[in-house]
Order: sequence, then C-alpha cells, then structure tokens
Amino acid sequence: MNDKRNKEADFTAEGSTLFTQIQSAYGSLSATEKRIADYVLNSPEQIIYNSVTQVAEELAIAQSTVTRFCRTIGLRGFQELKIRLAQDTERTNPASEDQGEGSLSKKMAQTAANSIVDASANIDQEALDQAVKRLASARRIVIFGLGESGPMAQLLKIKLIGIGLVADAHVDVHLQSISAAHLDERDAVIGISQQGSTKDIVTAIRAARATGATSVCITAQGKSPITEVSDIRLVCAQRGMSNIVESFKSKASILYVIELLTVMLTLHLTEQTAESKKKLWKTTDSILDKLY
Repeated sequence: MNDKRNKEADFTAEGSTLFTQIQSAYGSLSATEKRIADYVLNSPEQIIYNSVTQVAEELAIAQSTVTRFCRTIGLRGFQELKIRLAQDTERTNPASEDQGEGSLSKKMAQTAANSIVDASANIDQEALDQAVKRLASARRIVIFGLGESGPMAQLLKIKLIGIGLVADAHVDVHLQSISAAHLDERDAVIGISQQGSTKDIVTAIRAARATGATSVCITAQGKSPITEVSDIRLVCAQRGMSNIVESFKSKASILYVIELLTVMLTLHLTEQTAESKKKLWKTTDSILDKLY
C-alpha cells in the first residue's frame, strides 16, 4: 500500500500541469487506464463538461475504473480531475485583458439569460407535471441541499410554505439523514444538486426513497448519481460544471426551475379548491404589517 502511495505521489510534482502528470504516469498504467489517459489528453473538454457516468459510458468501462485512474495519477477523484483540467485549460487560453467591467457585466447578464432559455428547452415538461401533482398532494415536503445548493433549498422552502404547503429544508447532513428516516409514502423529498454528484445528498435521497417517499431532483447534470435515485428528474442543463462560468450558468438555470415549479404549483393549487386560494391570501395578509 505504501509503495502504491509513493508511486502516486511521484506524479504530482509541485507546479506540474495535469497533462504532465498523466504523461509521467503513462508508462506504468494498465491498458484500460491508458485508454482513459488518451481520452483525457485528446478530449479534455469531454471530461470538463461530462459526469463520471457519461465518461464511463463513452469508454464502455466501470465508473470505479475512472475513479481508480484518477487516484493512480495522484488525484483524489474525478471532480479534482475536472477542476485541474479546467485550470490548465484556462492557463493556456487566458481571458482577453481588454474586457472592461461594463463588458463583463453585459456578458454575465447574457450568460444568465441564455442559461434560462437553455433550461426552458431542456426541462422535461412531463416530469414537471408529475412533480407538481405529487408535491401538491404530499403530506409534507423535505428539501435537501449542501454548499451553494443549500440557500437554493431554503429559497424553495420559503416559496412552498408561501403557497400553503408543508415544507422544510435541511442543509446539514445529519438532519438530512434523520429527516429522511421519518418519511413515508405520503411525503416527498427534493434534492437540489448542481452537478448531481454530492454523495451525502444522494445518500439522503436514497434513504427517503426507501421509506416510500417520492423523490424529486433538481440538477444541471442529466446523467449523474442523483438522477439514478430520483423518481422524478428535473434536469435544467446537459453539461457539467467545471469553472466559475459554468457554475454560474447552472445556478441561474436551477433558480429558474425553482421559480417555474412554484408558479406551476400555485396555478395548480388555485384551480383545485377555494381553500388553496385562501391559503395564498393568508400568506399575503401575514406580512402586510412588515412592509412600509
């Protein structure tokens, strides 16, 4: 084991690029690992914008083999491979230095607008309809999110409570596990994950699903672990996130889905019963004295 660790450490010289690490390790790789190495070296963009599941499918190998390759060349896993590739690509293709603040502002705004348009085109309308019907009839809804997805889970909670649904959000892994254990077939759980590969979220969704609760995911990655444990998949993009811009695009598209889901739920509920309309007015009345 120590020999293996020493071997992996040899490929991670300080300041070396990922491409250099792979080339240094190439001679000691197995035949399958060399296939992965060739794929990374020749098509780095496919690694940057795809999930480990997609890469494994493309190469017709197991996901564990891809993960093992990453560790062999001295990385902690596939996510670090994506990050290192993005960093090395950025070094070789630096952004234009003549971008002023005004230009950047416009580009960011256009990026957000394009992300929303793309999300609208990618989202599965049938899955949306299923989510609306199931969430509207659920006894309670629990939302899970971690990291940057945590605030988005809290936002969705506020919106669902505002339209009269019983909802809660957990951004702590222990509370997620505890909450999932107490759900049943009358309940629904929503997992929000940009890349769909956060282990704790996937674990919590799987546990909730095992109790009989309906599982819904909101993610920007179509083929990812969270989609495999979800009954209803709300996928708002088809590419992975590997840098600041892609992460911004995924957040914009997920926020769009949250707003869309809330509006659709509101319309659905108000069409069902007069009581639902009363709940909406109760929300408005409850905060009137909080405004100037």
